[in-house]
Amino acid sequence: MTTISNVMPAPRTETREDTSGNFVLIDTLRRWGINFFAGVNGGGVIHVAKHMEPFTDLSQAGDGIPRLLTMGEYAAGFVPLGYYLASGRVAACLTTTGAATKLGSCGLSDAKLHNIPAVYLIALNSTLSIGQAPLQDVSLHGMNVVPQLQAELGDGCIVIDNVRQLETQLRRVQDILAESRPVAIAFHPDILSKPGEADISWVERPHRFSRRDLEEFFQTFPAEAAGRRVILYVGSEAARHPGMERLTTRLSEVLRAPTVWSVNGAGAVARTNRYGYGYISFGGNDRAMELWRGMSRDDVMIALGFDAGEYSLNLGKIPAGAVWHFTDLPGAYGHKHGEFKHRVAGDYRIVRGHIGLVLEEILARFERDGLGDRPEVETPGNLNTRAISRDVKPGCVDFVAFYEALDRFWRPHSIGFDDVCIAYKDRQYVTQRPNPHIRFHTMHDGSAMGGAFGLGVGAKIADPSLATFVFTGDGCWRLFGGALADAAGLDLRVFIINNGTYAIVDKGLEVVIPDVDKRRYHSRLPGIDFVAAAKAHGWDGYAVNSDLSNLREIMDACYTRRGRSILVDVPVDCDQVVGQNPRLLNLTVKTYL
Repeated sequence: MTTISNVMPAPRTETREDTSGNFVLIDTLRRWGINFFAGVNGGGVIHVAKHMEPFTDLSQAGDGIPRLLTMGEYAAGFVPLGYYLASGRVAACLTTTGAATKLGSCGLSDAKLHNIPAVYLIALNSTLSIGQAPLQDVSLHGMNVVPQLQAELGDGCIVIDNVRQLETQLRRVQDILAESRPVAIAFHPDILSKPGEADISWVERPHRFSRRDLEEFFQTFPAEAAGRRVILYVGSEAARHPGMERLTTRLSEVLRAPTVWSVNGAGAVARTNRYGYGYISFGGNDRAMELWRGMSRDDVMIALGFDAGEYSLNLGKIPAGAVWHFTDLPGAYGHKHGEFKHRVAGDYRIVRGHIGLVLEEILARFERDGLGDRPEVETPGNLNTRAISRDVKPGCVDFVAFYEALDRFWRPHSIGFDDVCIAYKDRQYVTQRPNPHIRFHTMHDGSAMGGAFGLGVGAKIADPSLATFVFTGDGCWRLFGGALADAAGLDLRVFIINNGTYAIVDKGLEVVIPDVDKRRYHSRLPGIDFVAAAKAHGWDGYAVNSDLSNLREIMDACYTRRGRSILVDVPVDCDQVVGQNPRLLNLTVKTYL
């Protein structure tokens, strides 16, 4: 699944320190095509960072030279995720000893929760200082950071404490990345500064699938599905394969399968799929949720990938009588022993292998041999049935009209990221179906506010030709606002959904604790002149008029490359509730608090 080495590495430049483990580590990553790093230099990483060139301009993207973008570690921790989602290639985050690791680890956690391969270079204390109360003590006497990383990543935490084992450990790094998992390389600076050796080329894994699993599917599924409704569920893993929209449409047609998708699975679904019922769960469409809640043991499901998080499955089990799970991930987040049987109420079977190849085989067989008469199902038009109030406070946009207009303005070759604000539940509800011109992503399982900024930075550097958009909140701003200057020249487009509140909290607590005085929701935010702040950081800035009269002009500016990033302030009424949050019910039950 992971493609790393499709960027030509730069030629190796001999230096007098070429024998050190510091150089060997960076040079090995370079040979694998991992050339982009984000973070801050200092302390335990200085002898690693000196083997990188500064990243100062988009023209340097993809030149094959190891480069470091200096950016605060919280935002930098998310950069490799956006880089991968935009390109399918791996990037890295650099964190020095102590607090920097804590900050960068927020992105590392999201990489794990969303099955994204990424490298995190993490400095430990010098072995000579352990027990001597060193600055930012991460040893067992201080923060004890290695057991924390091991608890989270398991064998994905590689500790370099013997430079003679460097080659063996780097081979393990490659294996972990190939399984679409993040890896933390934690090293003692004095150990890595010793002479080291490693000669490891990247080994590209060919796309394949289990013929045995597929034969079991062909032997079992036709009879199992005869006369029964088949529901197609499209997860984020499917969205990583180019051309999946065509394959999922064909499968929906052949099976007459009502089709639903997770927010990150939408990239594998065509807007024109007439069997599409919409997004499920958080921000889910009404028709999709009616279908989901009406599922029974009489139904069969095909799941392309498996998004197990609360915002996808809402802590429940899939109620279908049988689930066929197609996947190429051996250890996806939420699994038990590589499977998801524990998240299925009925029978569970797995077909391992590249999802695209598997669907090509299945479609060829079904379109050739047929499946007999399939039950008729409704092909819905409007996927929503709720009435949404369009009355908003003076000076605010109608958020429904805002997203409806944006949906008309998208142009080809665009990518978008939704942050942890109302944007990551309202956009999909309003637009209902994926837009063919822009693919959106959100790191909802970690739900770390402000992370979308780093995602956008990573995506833009991975592919500067992409028009890159970030939708974030005025609360999220508090976590990345200081990093704006570092991205001023990236042609990034950041929309601030400005409602003066932590809106997910504010509206959620009205359901969870309605009898508590709203002052005690602690959700209100003081106002910020975001346009002025953006300009102070070297960005261009616009404010959307409440009647949307200047939105077309703003979007024209967003699609005009000027070498400067753009921030757009969108005034929103926090009391306009658009997409729903099924998780609120969980928060009213003490078991889940």
